[in-house]
This record gives sequence, structure tokens and C-alpha cells, in this order.
Amino acid sequence: MSEITDPNLHATSPTFTVVFLLQPHFSLLAFTAAADALTTANLVIGKKHFKFQTLSLGDEQVICDLGIPIGSDYTIAPLSELSTTRTLRENYEHVLSHADLLIVCGGYRCNLDEQSRFTALLTSAHERNIMLGGLWNGILSVAAAGLMDGFAAALHPDNQTLAVERYPHMFVRQDTVVMDRKRVSAAGPNSAFDLMLLLIQRHDTLETVQAIRRILKADTGSADNVESALQRDDESRFPANLQNALQLMRSNLDEPVDKQVLAQHMNMSTRAMERIFRRYLHTSPARHYMQLRLNSAYELLQQTDQSISEVSDACGFVSSAHFSRTFSQRYGFAPSALRKLVSRVLDV
Repeated sequence: MSEITDPNLHATSPTFTVVFLLQPHFSLLAFTAAADALTTANLVIGKKHFKFQTLSLGDEQVICDLGIPIGSDYTIAPLSELSTTRTLRENYEHVLSHADLLIVCGGYRCNLDEQSRFTALLTSAHERNIMLGGLWNGILSVAAAGLMDGFAAALHPDNQTLAVERYPHMFVRQDTVVMDRKRVSAAGPNSAFDLMLLLIQRHDTLETVQAIRRILKADTGSADNVESALQRDDESRFPANLQNALQLMRSNLDEPVDKQVLAQHMNMSTRAMERIFRRYLHTSPARHYMQLRLNSAYELLQQTDQSISEVSDACGFVSSAHFSRTFSQRYGFAPSALRKLVSRVLDV
């Protein structure tokens, strides 16, 4: 995440209005993630502090990436139907008159070439000092309009090489969210949500952002959580004694049982136990046990306020130093680094 601050970004009106420009094949998930954050903010605050509107160019309905037609609040006539520059400006007047942010919704199959209708609209918004942005690869429309020179941007990884080649004066960053003065961008659905949270915090409070996270992120977990859930589904096909052994492991993360006790629980020798673990889990009992303990530690560091020492004890490590070393070998970063990252995300 990257943020380049500018005091002029703060709204002067009590309502902050986001206009989402929908283009054919836009990512519905990215759009709804951003819109959901704004809607939930109003529910938390208790009044309509944030507004969003949808806009299309030429069609009342826009086909999203899932093939579902999405109706737009406003439709702007094609340039061919507009006879003069004055008419063009009048055509945009109603939509842009109350907009604080105009954000282009991109997607995997969106047209990445310069489009005259988009350029005319974005240029008009820029002249009104309206903040501009993009989701997924939507910021490329802003760049095509010549409005990203000297600005940094976040893009979906699939589009970064193209962006560097076409727009050398735009700074493409590896961050998933970038806020650079009057330009904002997010690389995908999850980061679209995070981008809205940053904007909401700027125009409201940190408490509102934390409340939104509690409401909308209550059922999310790490990749390890998902992997564990998939693995448990596979376990239903394991022999009963192996299922029992795995349950014994999970019930004793804080005080790991030794392999002899585990083998007795399975009613077999330690050598036979190791063979059955390798056959069904492709690893040794000791390695699998350690992975369960590290997964639990990861979750505790993400989801609780326990100290690193307390997490170490809860997951059966003999010392915090041993825990930190083992955790770093598994994930590539120390427990303290994960804790700092979680704190930074919650405090944005």
C-alpha cells in the first residue's frame, strides 16, 4: 500500500460522492467491494455521509465480467450525438457537478486502448479539480487521457508491463493501493475495498473504518486458513485412526504429544504411523504437527492482541526465540513483522 498525502484531498462538503464509470466487462467484484465499503460506512455513521453513483457512456446497462447487465444511474450520449464542445460540457455538467471522485472500473477483459469518450469525460473532471482513479486496470484510461504524468499508480499485475511501455511518465508501483495527491488506484477487488477504507478514514474517522472491517471482514482468514479447511475436507476420506490422530494433534497444540503417544493412540508402531502419514499427507507426523502449530500461531497473531510470547506458549514452543526462528523459516518473515503489518492495516 502506498499513500502520498495532500492536504487538499479533504472534502469541503459534508457528503463525499464517488462516481463509478462502468466500462464493458468491468470487474463486478471490485466494484461491489468498493460500493459495499461506502454503503456500510453510512450504516455505521447513521447518516448518508458517502454517496456513490454509476455512470456509463452510451448504454443504460453495462455487461460486467460475469456477463450480468448492470444498470447505470446516468448515461452520457456518444460524442457523435454531440455537435459542439459546449454541448459536450453541458452533457457532463449534471454528473460531475457534485462528484468528488470519478473512478474508472476496469477488469480482465476491458479495453485498454485510448477511448475518446473516456478522455473527454476525464479531462472535464480534471478541469473541475475532481479526484480521478481506477480499479484493476481502470487507471489506464486516466493515463490514456494524458492525466497520469508524474503520478504513481497501482495496477493488476497482468497490466503492469503494458503500462510501463505505454505510459513511461506514470510511475507503476507494486503496491496494491496507491493514493498520490488527486489520483487513486487499486489493483483488484480486495484492494478496491482497502482504497475505499482509506478514503473513508480521510473524510470521517478511524473508528468508522475499524467498524467496517469488523462487519465486512468478520469471516475472512489467511491463505493458511483456507488451506486448512480444504485439508480437513480431504481428511474425511482418511482411515479412522489417522483422523483421530489429527484431532489429537489439534487438541494439544499448546503441549504437543510425542510420537510414541500418537502411535499408541493410533494402535500401531511409530514406523507404521510414519508410513500412513506419508501415504495420506505426504509428510512426517512431526512436520505436520509443526505446521498445525504454526498455522494456529499465524491466526493468533492476526486476530488477537496476545503478545508474541503468549502466542509462542499457546502453540507449544519452548521459547519465543525458537518460535520466531521456526515461524520465519516457514513464512519468510518474523512474527513481529506480521504483527506490525496487521497493526498498520488496522490503523490506516
